[in-house]
Amino acid sequence: MSAEVEQQLESAEAGGKPVQQNSRVRSRRGIERWALLIAFVILVAVFASILPGTFASYANLRVILNGQAVIAVAALALLVPLVGGRFDVSVGSNIALNAIVCAAAMSHFSLPLWLAALLALLVGGLVGAINGFFIAYLGVNSLIATLASATIIIGLNQWYTGGRPIATGIDQSLTSVSVGQIAGIPLLAVIMIVLAVIVWYLLTQTVYGRQLTAVGVGLEASRLVGVPVRGRILMSFVISGVLAGFAGILQLGRQGSGDPAAGGIEFILPALAAVFLGATAFTPGRYNVPGTILGLFFVGVAVSGLALLGAKPWVQPVFNGAIVLVAVAASQYANRRRTGNAPIGS
Repeated sequence: MSAEVEQQLESAEAGGKPVQQNSRVRSRRGIERWALLIAFVILVAVFASILPGTFASYANLRVILNGQAVIAVAALALLVPLVGGRFDVSVGSNIALNAIVCAAAMSHFSLPLWLAALLALLVGGLVGAINGFFIAYLGVNSLIATLASATIIIGLNQWYTGGRPIATGIDQSLTSVSVGQIAGIPLLAVIMIVLAVIVWYLLTQTVYGRQLTAVGVGLEASRLVGVPVRGRILMSFVISGVLAGFAGILQLGRQGSGDPAAGGIEFILPALAAVFLGATAFTPGRYNVPGTILGLFFVGVAVSGLALLGAKPWVQPVFNGAIVLVAVAASQYANRRRTGNAPIGS
C-alpha cells in the first residue's frame, strides 16, 4: 500500500480532526503494528529466564522449528483464501489426504518419491479447485462448502486406509527431512521459509495478489472496476489446496506415515490462531504472511514454555482455543479501528 493511501486512511480514522490528533492516530497505529512482536520478545525473555537450561537451548529451538514448520504451511494455506474474504476449513483434512496419497503412491504402487509428491500436490489442488468452483461459481458459502468437503475427505481417508496409517514403503529421503539441516537450520524450517516467501511475493508483489486483496476488501467494487472476481476466488482455493499438498508431504516426512487421523482440529487450531494473530501485526486488520509466521511462533513458544513448566495436557487445547478467540477479536478490533465498520459475527 502506498504512503499516500496510508495517509488517507489515517486521516479518515482521525475523522478530519486536527494534525495533533492525526499524530495520535499514527502513534496508535505504530503500537498496533509492533505489539505482537514486542509481546513475542517478552514471552521468549520470560521463559528463557525461568528455564535457562531447557527452554533457552538449541535443542528446544530445533524442536520448536520442526514442530511449527508443517503448521506454518497449513497457516499459509488458510491465509490465501482469507485474503480474498473466504474461509477454507478443509485444509486440515486435505493435509491428511495428501499425506495418504503420497504414502500410498510409494507403498502400494511403488512410485518414486518425486512422482508421489507431484500426485499429492495435484490432488490437493484438485480439492481446492472443487471447493473454489462451488464457492465462486455456484455461490455456496465458503464455510459450508469447505466443511462439507472436509467431511467427505475424512470419510474417504478412513475408507481407503481402514483407519490405519500407511507406514511401510516410504522413501527414506522423505522421512529423513525432519532431521535434515542446512547451515544448522532444520530443513523443515528452510522449506517453510521458502514457501512463506513465495506466498508473500504472490500476495504483495503481483497483480493477482493485489486483485485478490481488493476482492477481500470489497467484492462488488472489485467487480465494477473489472477484476475477474470469480476466477480470483477460485484460484485462491487452488493455491490453498496446493499448499495443503506441500503440508501433507512434509507431515508424511515428519511423522513417517500417512495417518488418516492427522490434520484434525488440534492440528489446525494453531494455524488458525497464527493467521488471525498475524492480522494484528505489521498491517493491522489485514491478513499478511510475516504476521502469520510471527503469530505461529508466538503460539509455538508459549506452548513449548508451558510444556517445559510441567503444564497438564489439557492446558494446550484450552490455550489454543482461547488464543483463536483472542486473535479473531483483536483482528476485528484492528479492522474496525481502521475502517470504522463494526460487523456482527456470522
